Amino acid sequence: MANGRPQGDDSEIRSLNGQFSPDETHIGLVAASLDLEQTRAIVELYNECGDWTTTNEQWLERREAGRLTIEGSRRAYNAIKPRLQEGGGGLPPLKHLPDILGACRKERDQLQVLFCYLVAEDAVVRYVLHEYLQQLQRRSVSALDFSNEQIIGFLDEFRHTDGSQLDFSESTKDRWGTNFRGTLRSVGVIQSKQGTDGDVPSIGDVPLEVAAYWSWQQLDDEWLMNPLGWRYLFQPESFWSPQSNRLAESTRWSTHESHGRLWYEPVDDFYAKLGETE
Repeated sequence: MANGRPQGDDSEIRSLNGQFSPDETHIGLVAASLDLEQTRAIVELYNECGDWTTTNEQWLERREAGRLTIEGSRRAYNAIKPRLQEGGGGLPPLKHLPDILGACRKERDQLQVLFCYLVAEDAVVRYVLHEYLQQLQRRSVSALDFSNEQIIGFLDEFRHTDGSQLDFSESTKDRWGTNFRGTLRSVGVIQSKQGTDGDVPSIGDVPLEVAAYWSWQQLDDEWLMNPLGWRYLFQPESFWSPQSNRLAESTRWSTHESHGRLWYEPVDDFYAKLGETE
């Protein structure tokens, strides 16, 4: 037994095919990939306004996304906003998000935090991600095929709970695949601009802890048996023990051991304290 995971525990990632209704799928990734500048602006405006209705009005009045047309700005805003509303599901509340992004040492760390919001909200992203993570259980990240052909193949195989397919045009699927690969490049899974080969990304302390807290929120004390937040950042099981050792060095996590089982719990006001990281 290591770090709370019983030997032989079945914590395999499973396909999400057939798990989502048509109302749960959309093309938000086509409208906006991971955009740090716009996301920061929306978060700051929301924190200033205090509610989404006023934020909606002010966003278009101020044209915060000035490099876009009004329609382009509206599309990007409407894609990013639902992701940020997932903060209540274990991800940083918006009042803490600016400080947490500011505590990141690298831009890639910031994008890894925002990637968690994208995965939490976008059912199609999560479905395709699970298809890749199923393969990752059997092979290395470098052996995964991130070409548009493979990504579009997954989209073609998708079925809703009623058996219907995604209502995406061929051009939308092509753009979706390109943007999905772009998000993987942003978080360090794909290294080169034109490449389709994968690699295990390094994770900064802030996204490491955000992903750990997100996992803990879902499974409580059993979270290390299946740390979904780390898995979504393409951390294979062999990396979980070293990553949990990093948590043991953080003042924002407490370590517990009982009957040979070791586990980690976040301290109270976790995200407020994480935003104070220097």
